[in-house]
Amino acid sequence: MEPVRSERLGLKVMRLTKPNMATTHHPYMEPWDITGDALQRQIVDDPRTVEGIPRLAQGEFFILPQNFGVIFLGETFTGFILISNGSSEQVKDVVLKTELSAAKTHIKLPPVSVANMDPFGRLEHIISHEMKELGDHTLVCHVSYTIHSTGEEMVFRRVFKFDVAKPLDVKTKFHILEEKDILMEVQVQNLTSFPMCMGQVWFEASSYCTAVSLNSYSDYDGGNHSVFGDEQYMKAGDIRRYLYRITPKNVLPPQPNAKSANIVVGKMDVTWYSRFGEKGRIQTGPLQTSVPVVTDLKVVVITCPGNVLLEEPFQITCRVTNTSLRTMKLRSVMVRNPGAGVLWSGVTVQYHRDLTPNASTDLIFDLLPISPGLQNIGMLCFQDMLTNHKYQFDKLRQVFVNRQEHDVVIS
Repeated sequence: MEPVRSERLGLKVMRLTKPNMATTHHPYMEPWDITGDALQRQIVDDPRTVEGIPRLAQGEFFILPQNFGVIFLGETFTGFILISNGSSEQVKDVVLKTELSAAKTHIKLPPVSVANMDPFGRLEHIISHEMKELGDHTLVCHVSYTIHSTGEEMVFRRVFKFDVAKPLDVKTKFHILEEKDILMEVQVQNLTSFPMCMGQVWFEASSYCTAVSLNSYSDYDGGNHSVFGDEQYMKAGDIRRYLYRITPKNVLPPQPNAKSANIVVGKMDVTWYSRFGEKGRIQTGPLQTSVPVVTDLKVVVITCPGNVLLEEPFQITCRVTNTSLRTMKLRSVMVRNPGAGVLWSGVTVQYHRDLTPNASTDLIFDLLPISPGLQNIGMLCFQDMLTNHKYQFDKLRQVFVNRQEHDVVIS
């Protein structure tokens, strides 16, 4: 930013940032080429060349920033403000007030003042603030002072604008598991033009659920290792995927007519570091997803084979729990689904003992697989004979049906 001069005081704003590494781009030449010796001497004489390693592109020198640079969301903006008295008159009561505003926020930074400023004197001040909003930002500097000889009060205002870019793209995807748990996939992509080092990637669960990270594993010695290895660097454009298993708590009220409800599962907290160790931090907003609500009746499959043989009967055990506040008199109806690969077998309508609130009972059902491949077990309906309310469960579990192997006799 170029300095702006008032009548007596001048104001200049500069950004304090890290330098860049000086790099060299030398063409590779074979020793027998005509220009090989000349280029080799030029490479060795280049002050940016590392001594003893002339072919290394990374030099030993730093390059000072030539412009304001790019500020990313989550980084800390550090600015240097210089007020200089370029006149031959003394001024007093110099006060500098700074404000940083964006589309949704307006922040007043702490002011700074000096009682007297001699001719050709200066006031230096450093401001620092973490960028928490994307888009255009405006730094406003208000300067007020009094001319010592005349007592005249002077005020001027300068405006500096800069943009805050997005360093990381964080996307989430939710998958509902069989046990009503939620598998959350978090995709993090580096949107910058330089490699960065990932710091802590943390998921903070809300009060409505608990979460378990699936991004590490334990070896035989009991050590805990990241699935991404020891290197935490991400190149420009690289993508990482993090997995978390979320278990909702039974805090939603029973809703017989609703199949799902939206809850806040938590938020992501990502810390990253740039090339020279500048720290950046991004926090997402509250993450929401749809989860199955807690109905009056809960059915969980507790025993079921994973693989079965075609046309060979098998059994499953279901635990039925009364989650309501009243006693239920249940009747189960096994509904035949046209086109299903697994059929219910045995008595299709059964009457069961009364279930008091929070009580459970284990029921055994017989099934017959008629089609090979991965098949769904479902279409089980329960009816409360006291209230005549029906509860239908379409998909209880999946099994893989294998074809039977027949012995071949060769005569």
